[in-house]
Amino acid sequence: MKPSLTDLVQKLLKRNKIYFDRTELEFQIQSHPSYPSLHAITGVLDHFSIENVAAKVSIDSATLQQLPNHFIAQIQESEKQDLVVVEKKQSAYLVYTTTDKKQILSEDEFLKKFTGIIVAVEKQGNNQSLLESNSKRKYIAFGILGLFVAFLLFKTTDSVFSICHLVLSIIGVVVSIAIVKQELGLQTSIGDAFCSETDDQKDCDAVLSSKGAEIIKGYKLSDFSMLYFSVLVTLTFIQILNPVLSYSISLLTIPITLYSLYYQYIVVKKWCLLCLSIIGVLWLQALISVITDMYITNFVLVDFVVLGIIVVSIWLLWSFIKPLILEITTLRKDKIEAIKFKRNFVLFEGMLNKSHQIDTIIDENQEIVFGNPVSNLEIVIVTNPFCGHCKPVHQQVDEILHKYKGKVKIIIRFNINTEDEDSNVVKITCRMLEIYSQKGAKECLQAMTEIYENGKPDHWLKTWRECTDKERFISVLEKENTWCKNNAINFTPEILINGKFYPKEYKRSDLIFFIEDLEENYGAVAIAQ
Repeated sequence: MKPSLTDLVQKLLKRNKIYFDRTELEFQIQSHPSYPSLHAITGVLDHFSIENVAAKVSIDSATLQQLPNHFIAQIQESEKQDLVVVEKKQSAYLVYTTTDKKQILSEDEFLKKFTGIIVAVEKQGNNQSLLESNSKRKYIAFGILGLFVAFLLFKTTDSVFSICHLVLSIIGVVVSIAIVKQELGLQTSIGDAFCSETDDQKDCDAVLSSKGAEIIKGYKLSDFSMLYFSVLVTLTFIQILNPVLSYSISLLTIPITLYSLYYQYIVVKKWCLLCLSIIGVLWLQALISVITDMYITNFVLVDFVVLGIIVVSIWLLWSFIKPLILEITTLRKDKIEAIKFKRNFVLFEGMLNKSHQIDTIIDENQEIVFGNPVSNLEIVIVTNPFCGHCKPVHQQVDEILHKYKGKVKIIIRFNINTEDEDSNVVKITCRMLEIYSQKGAKECLQAMTEIYENGKPDHWLKTWRECTDKERFISVLEKENTWCKNNAINFTPEILINGKFYPKEYKRSDLIFFIEDLEENYGAVAIAQ
């Protein structure tokens, strides 16, 4: 797999010890409408709530000294501009390009190429613990494998070579999986470690995509590698005390490894480090066979019947699994393209502009307003705390306020029946309006979150108490309800953006992807509440 913008972002986050989900990060970047631009990077960092800044800085030594130790920069290479990850090394700068080539530049050399555009991130408190928990999972996996090997050694002290042979087979399966993923264009830790750097001599993709890699139509060397090591793991485990057949099979693979070396060196003229790893495993297994001097000396029908059953079973299983993997990979690529298309702001804006526009102002009404009250970007949320469909919309409100509090004005407008003044819905909405009036937006948002998330009216009223001036706030609710009826808003939730109904073609959860563009479009006044 060729390195990409995703690799640069991953490298930047790793250098800053910021935890991230590799698969989700890759998906979000590739599905961003601006991919592969700088805007895609900042948009995705915002999506993950990673503090970041994109800026154009002065191109001089003093400015460089003030920049963090790791950042993404734009440089001029020949006639084109490229994004790179920069790591400060005392007086030098280590540069990682999108082709994953590493360069060590002096300060003067870097300044000559630097365009002044950077993206930097800020490490957050909880990221380190998340990173550590992620690492712990890896240690647990290796620990389980170690205990498994120790158990086998304890049970079969006379078969240390058999254990080594089995462990090598397991390593072979792991590397074979990495090769299959590499062919499908999927990222893996092993693939990144072995195949991320390409040059005149090393190129995994060139070898794996060559004609010689396909043995039978639809089946490549990677498939046979997977089959071989899976069979060997099963066979060795079954015959751990007398693995003569496994050892003998290992010797038969030597000619294949020699052909692979010849093909890479003479035909493709490139080396695949993953393929060389497989060759190394096969040679070590063959060496174990030679050292133990264990070969098949007589024909035992039962052994070959067992071998045949294992081969056929694993081949049939892989023939069933591989098409599913291919289908999932294709669907994932289609999903990326579909979401990239859907998140295109021009299309969203076109749909929004076709929507019916209404007047959202209610005269002399004391409503709940979150965010920036003087922003030109106004979002009205018509809601009901007892509406199950309103819960995810309230979660959206929380997320929007967390990321864009100073850029957007969010009005919470309740659409409820106020005829029964003793109903829980009237009591709760009146009290929320009172909390906002007396204690402000922060505490009101907390109270709203509790009722929308937990949905337990009695518990909520016990915690937040009832409204002390019910008549005043019932008047507010009646005005809101009348406004809803006059504008034919009969159901909750409903979202209006500057008086225009949110397009039905989009999920409500998609709104957050357009806030930044909407704010730029409507020219919001960035004054925090």
